[in-house]
Amino acid sequence: MRSYGQYCPLARALDVVGDRWTLLVVRELFARDSRYSDLKDALPGIATNLLADRLRQLQAHGLVEQYEAPPPVRSAVYRLTQRGRELGPVLRALVSWGRPLLEAGRGEDAFSPQWLMLALPILFGHVEVADLGPLTAVLEMGGEPVTLEIGETLTSAMGSPAGGGDVRLRGDPEAVFDFLSGRSAGEDGRVVVEGGDEAARRLREFARRAGRA
Repeated sequence: MRSYGQYCPLARALDVVGDRWTLLVVRELFARDSRYSDLKDALPGIATNLLADRLRQLQAHGLVEQYEAPPPVRSAVYRLTQRGRELGPVLRALVSWGRPLLEAGRGEDAFSPQWLMLALPILFGHVEVADLGPLTAVLEMGGEPVTLEIGETLTSAMGSPAGGGDVRLRGDPEAVFDFLSGRSAGEDGRVVVEGGDEAARRLREFARRAGRA
């Protein structure tokens, strides 16, 4: 990457992470350690040589490191170093700043449930939820489901919990996000809420509060 050549912390930071795709590689590694092929699959549109170049840059700057996965994987796996994980506040700030940009709709953009899983606690972590939990909501948007745990705080994880959760929310990604952010009450048929009446009520109350926050 070409340097900005400026003695400024912002410019120096952008020298390291300002290239296209770099922060999205970091996003994926925040979710889980990944093989090269995992990263390629998770970043639709990135060229193979460009991904390799971004990983080399991140390793050279001490943000990413490799290790050998044990059998049966037997493959080189990438993970963030402590220095790389220090980018967490940067990513959280960008996710929060970017929330209004989702209101324009998905269009033809690619989507991965993992991206929403990472964003949920950032976007809705300020919502008061202590009186709504414990509540386990499973979000089904195509692909692997996302589990949203509402308790004293808000957490999210990939996959379905044992027992299936208290309530399930099904729909396309845009509709699910609109529901959770309080922009849609789900009465237009774009999402389906399945579960007991009390669990569904608490999920709807969470969405109502998210819309007001």
